[in-house]
Amino acid sequence: MPTTPSDLLRTICSHDCPDACAVLVSVENGKATRFSGDPAHPVTRGFLCGKVGAYEHVVYSPERLLHPMKRVGKKGSAAFERISWREAIATIVGRLQETCERSGGEAILNYYYAGTMGYVQRFCADAIFHRLGATRLNQNICYYGAEAGYSAAVGGGYGVDIEDVVHSDLITVWGANIVTTQVHLVPFVDQARKQGAPLWVVDPYRNRTAALADRWLQVRPGTDAALALGLMHILERDARTDADFIARRTIGYEKLRDDVLPRYSPERVGAITGLSTDDLEEYAQQLVSARAPLFKVGIGLGRNSHGGAGVRAICCLAGVLGAYESLGGGVLYDSGCEFQLNLDLVTRPDWSTAPTRVVNMTNVAYALTDCRDPQIEFLYVHGSNPAATAPLQSQLLAGLSRTDLFTVVHERFLTDTARYADIVLPATTFPEMADLYKSYGHLYLQFATPVIEPCGESWTNLQVAQAIGRELGIDDAWCDKSVEDFVRDIFSATDHPNFEGIDVERILAGEPVRLNVPRGVSGFAERFGTESGKLEFYSAVLAARGEPAVVDYTGDPFNEHPELYPLRLITPPAHSFLNSSFCHGERDRKKEQNEPYCLVHPADAAQIDTGDLVEIFNEHGAVRLRARVTEDTLPGVVVVEGQWWPCFYPNGLGINALTSDRLTDLGGGSTFHDNRVDLKAVR
Repeated sequence: MPTTPSDLLRTICSHDCPDACAVLVSVENGKATRFSGDPAHPVTRGFLCGKVGAYEHVVYSPERLLHPMKRVGKKGSAAFERISWREAIATIVGRLQETCERSGGEAILNYYYAGTMGYVQRFCADAIFHRLGATRLNQNICYYGAEAGYSAAVGGGYGVDIEDVVHSDLITVWGANIVTTQVHLVPFVDQARKQGAPLWVVDPYRNRTAALADRWLQVRPGTDAALALGLMHILERDARTDADFIARRTIGYEKLRDDVLPRYSPERVGAITGLSTDDLEEYAQQLVSARAPLFKVGIGLGRNSHGGAGVRAICCLAGVLGAYESLGGGVLYDSGCEFQLNLDLVTRPDWSTAPTRVVNMTNVAYALTDCRDPQIEFLYVHGSNPAATAPLQSQLLAGLSRTDLFTVVHERFLTDTARYADIVLPATTFPEMADLYKSYGHLYLQFATPVIEPCGESWTNLQVAQAIGRELGIDDAWCDKSVEDFVRDIFSATDHPNFEGIDVERILAGEPVRLNVPRGVSGFAERFGTESGKLEFYSAVLAARGEPAVVDYTGDPFNEHPELYPLRLITPPAHSFLNSSFCHGERDRKKEQNEPYCLVHPADAAQIDTGDLVEIFNEHGAVRLRARVTEDTLPGVVVVEGQWWPCFYPNGLGINALTSDRLTDLGGGSTFHDNRVDLKAVR
């Protein structure tokens, strides 16, 4: 904590972003006055994104929740009255005990995600719910489709160190808007471009990254696998594959070559993707001419019915090129898998006395409305805003409205989810708490201490979980440990080569410490993370599960009334929001034109003009917002950026009122970018 009138103190941004930025906070007389990037951090490099660069507006927002509250009105009415923490904890524990006695622990659900990315604060509540025998949550809502496709081809592990992107001589950003979602990758890309590397972007609409690209390939949503297979067809046709790499480092290429690739001629792929054959031929020639081609693959690429196959096919394309052995070449997907820390002493799986059922996070609407034996009677939400971010929003809101469901929400602001709570608890922001942070965009582990006192009566996740534990009568040292104690526990329990030689006290001192991963070496230079140790064009693991052993494109698998709903809806991130975070602030909403809007191609606009109020609808619901008529999107594709809170839509329903809980082809992930809709003007 600051002890002088003016200090410059270090912390870490806790938001769900690959960059995990090291932040310098100017603190004057105990108040944070300015947030800036730490120039000493190898990736942060002295700058922050526009969301966090003015984070004092979040910390000291007049809309911050500053004390516990209980509901005094109808659910959803946001009618609350202030209570003490003592009353809040006693009420919560009383309802937990009543639920367990009446219906058993599985009537309880702990629903959370990455509202904070710190290891202790994010996961600590699991211990309490393990103790209670609660229903567990399969957290598949974000990246499972992409992850499954990546793992099927190359297994776990990072492919390219972000610091080695400068060595690439051709960069393809595929299904990602890095200017918005991973801005600290951009300087490394810029350096490579200054050295001659062209930037290609593959995306259905002209986002900020596509606008900066040397070439933009505007593909139809969900056709990425077909595009990658078509490029491999051209490479095989022209004998431009890396035959030596394929022979040494891969298995099953002949199955792909003989059974799949002949069906992906440029003409057929052009018809599927909407690209011209000239574009396909030119891009293929660019790829084979590159020494170290890099594919930056976005998580959003996996969020359609064919998303796992799309990511898998791109990984195979990099293998056909032999890109993985070149420094700066291969697939840059996610480095988070390298942080294999043992969290058991935080989450206490040993406190579970028996196996419990698992709820798929994407199906939370079903869990709250139709789940039985037992039904969910107690819901605890932290680090997430499902009323805005989960599919089947109307059904979910119906579940949250149940009078027999007791809901507790631990939050910084009165989100749409919090409006339905019975108890609302005020949460800290990242400058107010300690935690240990990994990254899923770089290879540095970092620890942050609080730099200011918590505002009002806000508590950390750990404080709440430990208070509940003590009130439940749990007699264990877990209930009294500090974050620093848990970090030491994590390191004492972890036995992984990536952490060899790393001193936990050095971590706790606040220094960003790189994992024990060699520099200047391709992530898959020696072996792939598959069981075979090779890139697998043919996956015996998938074959054993009855899933496609070789990647293919099976056509548009989306069959939910396409004759009734002719348009495809995709919902990529807004530049000023992070999932639903930052939507509370008037400053950030102004950056997003003050209200939700959709991008509509002129061919689909009919009599609709920019600025008109329109209704997007399908069998799941209807959403009203403003139209922006533009050729930045494709005919037949409607784009809605960002997770605006439902309360900011004219009819009180957000964009996820239109999304289904359909799962991806691989991994059981969400399909937010795969929903059919229709559009009409509101007169």
